[in-house]
Amino acid sequence: MIITNKLNLPEGLVKAVSTERHNQPGCISATTLLQGVKQIILTDRHWEHLEDDVSDRIWAIWGTAVHSLLEQEGEHDFTEQEISYPVGDITVTGRIDNYDMQNGIICDYKTASIWKIKVGDFDDWYKQGMIYSWLLARNGFMVKQCRFIALLKDHSKTDATRDYQYPKNPVYVYEFGVSFLNILKIENFIKNKIREYVRCQELGDNDIPPCTPDERWDKPTKYAVKKEGRKTAVCVLDDKETAESMAAELGKGHSVEIRPGESVKCQSYCLCRGFCNYCQDGVNIPDIKAAA
Repeated sequence: MIITNKLNLPEGLVKAVSTERHNQPGCISATTLLQGVKQIILTDRHWEHLEDDVSDRIWAIWGTAVHSLLEQEGEHDFTEQEISYPVGDITVTGRIDNYDMQNGIICDYKTASIWKIKVGDFDDWYKQGMIYSWLLARNGFMVKQCRFIALLKDHSKTDATRDYQYPKNPVYVYEFGVSFLNILKIENFIKNKIREYVRCQELGDNDIPPCTPDERWDKPTKYAVKKEGRKTAVCVLDDKETAESMAAELGKGHSVEIRPGESVKCQSYCLCRGFCNYCQDGVNIPDIKAAA
């Protein structure tokens, strides 16, 4: 990977954000399994040509520093332990921040934004925790609970007093219980993802199916009913015809504003987008034709 330094930041920061390949040949990590198959394969194939800037990786430095500070083992714990289990010819790996063997509790530390907490966007953490649980169970360890402790990097005490949905503290704990049925379900997810990954390894870049809407972090097109002279929308709807009917019913001075959807990850967070025909063809805006 090529690390650029557009802001001419100190060399120490450049070295701190430089990275090696996340997955060794024949291995795939728990966090990688959360990505789309197309992203996984393109990242691997074009690793040497992927480009990222030091300024865009600053929060990764903070995350690494936080993990280093929290690497303290309790009497019955192990930390930063890598564990693995084979699925066919592929080995699934995971590096667990902390595992309390006596109580069967996985603990993972995160740095996160307030937005993630406010919208309750925890699907990726849930799947990561369940993959860790599956790995431990397959290696003979008991798991009863997963806990994600998030340090909120943009927390504001002032906003916390004004918004009832705003987290009250700069630390948020997301936790859930683990059952045998949960582990069976995540095993099915793992096997299906690896099966598709192996199948697509034989395909050319452009023939690999695009990532799913969830994997692309798609935001659908919305239709806002607006009133002349009013700053905020009267109503925001998912359907264009419904919005137009409402605007017509409300009468003079009302109109429909189209708010095009977007594939957030494709546009801003996927490093292999320069090698992805889905992005290059300009179709990373969901429902763009419908919005026209």
